[in-house]
Order: sequence, then C-alpha cells, then structure tokens
Amino acid sequence: MSKQNKIFLDSSILIEFEKQSEKSSLFVLLQNSDFELYINAIVASEYLYKLIGIIAQKSPMAVCESNKIKEIIEQQDIESFLSIFSYLEITEESILFSVDLMKKHNLLPNDAMILATCLLQNIKVLASHDTDFALACQNESILLLKNDIDFNNFLKE
Repeated sequence: MSKQNKIFLDSSILIEFEKQSEKSSLFVLLQNSDFELYINAIVASEYLYKLIGIIAQKSPMAVCESNKIKEIIEQQDIESFLSIFSYLEITEESILFSVDLMKKHNLLPNDAMILATCLLQNIKVLASHDTDFALACQNESILLLKNDIDFNNFLKE
C-alpha cells in the first residue's frame, strides 16, 4: 500500500459516484479504510450545484427559478454523504497562492484553489476526471488519479 494515503477529491469524482457509475473511483476508495479522503468548500459547492441538475434532470438555474431547490435537495440524504469526507479550509494564503497557480498553469479559479489546497496541506494525491489538472499536477509533483488505470495502479502500490 502506498504511503500516500491522503487523497483530495475533485467534484468530478463525487459526481461520477452520484451518477452511480459501476466503476466509480470513489466507490473503490470508500471501501478501503486506509485512505483519508479530503474536499474543500469549492468541491462541496461544485458537487451540490451539479447534483441539483442530476436529481432534477434539468439545469440548476431552472430548478432555482421554479423555487424547487428544497424539494430536490430533500430527495437524498446529502448531509450524510458529505459527512464522509474531511474538510480542508480555504485560507487567505490558499486564495492568494491560487492566483499564482492560475498564472503559472493556466488554471481556472476553482481548479487553482483545489491545487493550492493540496500543496499547502501537503496532500500528494488528487483524484479528478478533469484533464485541466494534468500538467499542473505533474509540474507540482502531485499524483493525479484521473481514470481507472491510474486508480488500479495506485491501489496496487
């Protein structure tokens, strides 16, 4: 087993799990108690936004405009799911660092804040299906788990 047991999860991993993908990477990680799974407020926000659309099968803005967010959210035990993860704070330092990472790696703000959180919290593994992280993670010595092959190789270590 790898000594890198802290894994930061991007919202794309949570969303694939919600879509009940048979080979959800998160399902595999949740079955293994050796891993500490982390998210931050950015990931929680992106997940909740996308989840509204998945449950309602329409855009989150349409749900909001129809005043149905409460109805949609109450269809699942979202709080229990979100309580599985450990939360890392988005600090002033991580926000300012994210601006540097945006410039250095051509990242959008949310992705830069996720990467900044990993770097400042000494988390060396990021799980994401977002290809925008590929070069940035490589350059910052963060292991990116982006597909089944990466996850399988990581679990074998």
